[in-house]
Amino acid sequence: MNPVTAAKKEHYPELDSIRGVASLSVLITHLLLVFPLIASSVSYQEHPFLFIAKYVPFLRSLFIGGPEAVKLFFVLSGFVLALPFLRPGAHIAYLPFIVKRFCRIYFPYYLAISLAIFLSWAMGQGPLPEFSDWFNSSWTEPLTLPLLLHHLLLVGQFNDHAYNNVIWSLVHEMRVSLIFPLLMYGVIRFSWKRNILLYLVLGFAGFYLEGYGNTLGFLLLFVVGALLAKHKDRLIAVYQALTPIWKIVWFLLGFFLYSLHLPDSLKNAALTTVFTDLNMIGCCLLILAAMSKGAFSRLLLHPVLHFFGKISYSLYLLHLVVLIASVRLLHGLIPIGLILGIAALGSVALAALSYYRIEVPSIRIGRKWAAKLSGRTEPAAAPGGTGKVNEKPFV
Repeated sequence: MNPVTAAKKEHYPELDSIRGVASLSVLITHLLLVFPLIASSVSYQEHPFLFIAKYVPFLRSLFIGGPEAVKLFFVLSGFVLALPFLRPGAHIAYLPFIVKRFCRIYFPYYLAISLAIFLSWAMGQGPLPEFSDWFNSSWTEPLTLPLLLHHLLLVGQFNDHAYNNVIWSLVHEMRVSLIFPLLMYGVIRFSWKRNILLYLVLGFAGFYLEGYGNTLGFLLLFVVGALLAKHKDRLIAVYQALTPIWKIVWFLLGFFLYSLHLPDSLKNAALTTVFTDLNMIGCCLLILAAMSKGAFSRLLLHPVLHFFGKISYSLYLLHLVVLIASVRLLHGLIPIGLILGIAALGSVALAALSYYRIEVPSIRIGRKWAAKLSGRTEPAAAPGGTGKVNEKPFV
């Protein structure tokens, strides 16, 4: 497969919407994981209906598809971060790239983690036994200086569940960001086969190593996203040449692979790697379908879905803080279903406020600082688009 280096279009609003749907999937997942039964490992013999909802493809994505949504974020992140590197004659300086990533990721994150730490101090009362161990893994650990420093730096090994457990993916995002220009050197210089083979091997090794090795396990998702960007025009043309029936098959296959999940009782490093890679293939098929101007693309252009795409990063960062605070404040006073509804609406409202007041200024600051480091008076705009997608982290 020959690379397509022309980048006529770099802003795909359909991908914003996919990210928005994925962030809603994470929100729904965490609302349900409050319940001990749903958060626990179950067998078909014990709870057949719950087992089907948790592990049968398609159904799973409607209820607790959060882990797969994060893998989609990683593939999308690789895709959009790669686009500037693939422009004809592009030269991306390392320091401006890192500065933009820092501003884009850390500024909204610092707001969310500061709010989580403050509310944990103000409202943390130890574990609530009526709720799941997953819920009680946050806001029960005292703040220490080492823990605070780890949360500020966000790239080391630490208890990332202490205040806002969604940040585990941000840790991998920032580690990969630090080496992404190096990854792109391989993506641009070498064939897709060599890249995939290399990161498949690293992925298997990474999930066995654990710790920092887990980041190696996720590298393939970022690299495949970058390869998807490199060959997108050719792959989109392949999809568009399909008959309507085969387009449906493509979409259903992508959704099926995306929503595969390994039961806890079967988890080991090898199977975790295999299922992660199958999810990754599903992500790629769905992304290509989204960019190909068919029925799926038109659905994703709905204003409501696009709105959730814009606020997706803030929604991802803030929803768990709102959820834990709502449950701790209101449990025993009103029914849990009403509490979860309040948490969901509050999360969306706070995320919208964060997007307009924190994210958008963060993007502007990052562009301004990067432009100064690059010796430009104004940040370069993406050809043929606004560049908005390029500035979105997928975490």
